[in-house]
Amino acid sequence: MNALFAWFFKLVFAAAAMIFAASLLLALLAVLVVTSLWSLLNGRKPQVAVLWTRYRDLTRGMAQGGPWSAARRQANPGRGGASDADIVDVQVKEVHESAQRLPPRD
Repeated sequence: MNALFAWFFKLVFAAAAMIFAASLLLALLAVLVVTSLWSLLNGRKPQVAVLWTRYRDLTRGMAQGGPWSAARRQANPGRGGASDADIVDVQVKEVHESAQRLPPRD
């Protein structure tokens, strides 16, 4: 009899978990649709599309060497890593603000 109750409660809790997960997915889908429509009504590209294109560009960049390829080359200097000759120093130039452009102090 106890085994029957145990199986019954397992099935009830499994069904409750599946309903909860499905409700979260539906809520996420509703928020996604509403925010995409709001973006399109405001004349902007939907944020989901922006994030997806950034992710795709990032993964393409990593496949081709990408922005972190220099760090990988420095970690593996035997495989054609960056040398000190590749580094270029920048000349410092001091910029003076004129007193007329600054807001008056109280």
